[in-house]
Amino acid sequence: MGKLLRVDMTTLKVKMEEAPSDFDTLGGRALSSHIIYSEVPPTCHPLSAENKLIFAPGLLAGSIAPNSGRISVGAKSPLTGGTKEANVGGTAGHKLGRLGIKAVILEGAAEKGACYVIKVTKDGTSVLPAPELAGLGNYATASTLAREHGEKAGILCTGPAGEMRLASATVAVTDPEGRPARHAARGGLGAVMGAKGVKAIVIDDTGTKPAEAKQKDAFHEVCKAFTKEVVERKFSVIVSKNGTLGGLSWVSKFGSLPTRNFQSGSFEGSNKIGSREVIEQNAERGGSFGHICMPGCVVRCSNVMHDKNGKYVTSGFEYESSAMLGANLGIDDLDIILEMEHRCDDLGLDTIEVGVALGVSADAGVFSFGDGPGALALLDEIAEGTALGRTLGQGTETTCRVFGISRVPTVKGQGVPAHEPRKEIGTGVSYATSPQGADHTGVIIFSADSVSEMIETSRLLQIKAVSMDTAGLCLFSEPNMDNITNLLNGFCGLTWTSDDLADQAKSVLKEEVAFNRAAGLGPETDRLPDFFTQEPLDQIHDELPPPEQRVFNVPESETRKILNF
Repeated sequence: MGKLLRVDMTTLKVKMEEAPSDFDTLGGRALSSHIIYSEVPPTCHPLSAENKLIFAPGLLAGSIAPNSGRISVGAKSPLTGGTKEANVGGTAGHKLGRLGIKAVILEGAAEKGACYVIKVTKDGTSVLPAPELAGLGNYATASTLAREHGEKAGILCTGPAGEMRLASATVAVTDPEGRPARHAARGGLGAVMGAKGVKAIVIDDTGTKPAEAKQKDAFHEVCKAFTKEVVERKFSVIVSKNGTLGGLSWVSKFGSLPTRNFQSGSFEGSNKIGSREVIEQNAERGGSFGHICMPGCVVRCSNVMHDKNGKYVTSGFEYESSAMLGANLGIDDLDIILEMEHRCDDLGLDTIEVGVALGVSADAGVFSFGDGPGALALLDEIAEGTALGRTLGQGTETTCRVFGISRVPTVKGQGVPAHEPRKEIGTGVSYATSPQGADHTGVIIFSADSVSEMIETSRLLQIKAVSMDTAGLCLFSEPNMDNITNLLNGFCGLTWTSDDLADQAKSVLKEEVAFNRAAGLGPETDRLPDFFTQEPLDQIHDELPPPEQRVFNVPESETRKILNF
């Protein structure tokens, strides 16, 4: 069911093929990870022609299912050296679903310096030379392509960071208003896109209809019930009003907000960069919350942020960005952070990886914590491609190596995200063991009573995260395994149980681990950096446990059991 679109960038030839029958139940992360496992040599260089870049919408893409338009972007990662899936909203996944395309697979590599646009419509696919787009930021690229190919086209593109092949480069995706502010951000997949010579993929679903379910009546009823469930959840109400940004001050009070390169779990300026106060200030400036990032969204956690002059800055300002570009750098000036976010949008940079890299550069004395203009100047260095800028743009581990820093906040080469693992011990377990590197999506565990509970919760959440990404569901719709199973049964005509769904996710995780092992990422990489286990976490609030309880203290002998299915 569905087609695979293969584009060979060496020959510039396009091949549309029927997906094998065993792909019928694979979508999103399950499909991208399986193609990587089956077709990409584990020891290849991530920027070589042998690597493949996969764009796989979820199984529910193009359907009436709520919050089901997310797309998985996958490849061997330039950042981790292992398998990578980065998940994103926007319009691309929904449109590919309507076109009946299960995956777009970029193979080979164009000649050095080439710049192409791939256009996908119901009538076919073309590879178009686009030298005029070379070096353009994502905003100029998206607006130029919208004028040429239509305002309703969905666009995936990479900015100058991807063209420079920086390991923190993203793939940007346009939202329903055509703004390239949604990002498949983690793992440096924008660099793979740049290495292929592809600046953008334009998806025009004009003349198509919503994807049809195998069991129409049953699927319609499941969608109706699930939509009602999602809309009525307290969490949905909260994030539609405040986005994810509104919870930053709470996380600081809880003690798990990375601050000044993971020296503390609390930031004294948290109310200035993520709180109800910030939401109210944005409204006064003409900005707003409660937007959708993709068709069919009923959670509406997206936002439109304006600067102090009332002008648009970004439509994708999340908790993670404010945490890592703000608290982790000791910066409490919201407008500085918003400007950094906008530049990352335009350059195509992962705000998490850049925030962690800038944090270690402050430890190295490159600039000072709290120096907002200094942080902006370093983003200018990245944009200009200077030696310092390229160092920072290659990510945290490269930055630490160049400056001789031994306190390296990464797992499998990827910067630790915006939750402090010495406070959220269960989250730390997931960071250590995920085949994707330190990864926050779907595996945040604020508290657990025991090591065994943390281990089991992490295992279950990693399984559930795979299933959500396979279906194309947003994690903020908070589906349980029964919800996902019922949706897939109705749409795909299956008779699965939730155990069948879990078994599929376990198979995906097994393939991801197997690829990593073959690529040279052994069991010894499934761990947090030493300083998390040795340095007690500091925080500014009173509810401080004894120092011996402020380190990550789960034995590796326990964490290594998690993915032993």
